[in-house]
Amino acid sequence: MKKHFIFVSVLLILLSGCSSEPKKLSGKTKSSMPMEEVKPLAKDLTEDDEYEFALDLARLNVEQEHYEKAYSLLKRLKQFKPDDIRIYRLLSTYYEKQNDLKMAFISSQQTLKNPAKTIQDEQVYARYALLNENYAEADKIYQAWLDRTKSQAVTVIALNNLGFSALLQKDFERAQTYFLKALKLDPLNEKARNNLKLIESIQTEQTN
Repeated sequence: MKKHFIFVSVLLILLSGCSSEPKKLSGKTKSSMPMEEVKPLAKDLTEDDEYEFALDLARLNVEQEHYEKAYSLLKRLKQFKPDDIRIYRLLSTYYEKQNDLKMAFISSQQTLKNPAKTIQDEQVYARYALLNENYAEADKIYQAWLDRTKSQAVTVIALNNLGFSALLQKDFERAQTYFLKALKLDPLNEKARNNLKLIESIQTEQTN
């Protein structure tokens, strides 16, 4: 039943783009292929094949901005495999493209509950947190990177992100502290340098 559910769902999405007005055929017109020779479209596809095809189709619809079709597919796929992290990644992108940043944040939150999550998923979640002005959630992610990483590159990224979060909150002193720490580790880091210049210009304007 599940396999049939996926196949029917995909067909419904594909057919929704076709003309709904049937054309009248001449009585003399005959099919060039006998009906018994027509093979089922998905005869050789496994259940996993059909699922992956539907997921690829949903991704394509998001990329091509066919949002109604994309969402319809993603809803059905979520019912079929609610633990597939890729669905929530696509839903986050879908909602962002729809300018629904709150739902993009909520969808990305689901990826962090999945054991297949990556640091990229954390990064996306933190970005949506910042866009929703949920600075505490973003800072939690960046601080966790600092606490667990042994990579200097990741440390610099985390410090810059913490600094940027503080900058958005207009906590310039704290922001400066993070950017200076990033520069100490990477003296050529342009992001930290540019943000320090920005803070300096803001503070200069405030004193004038």
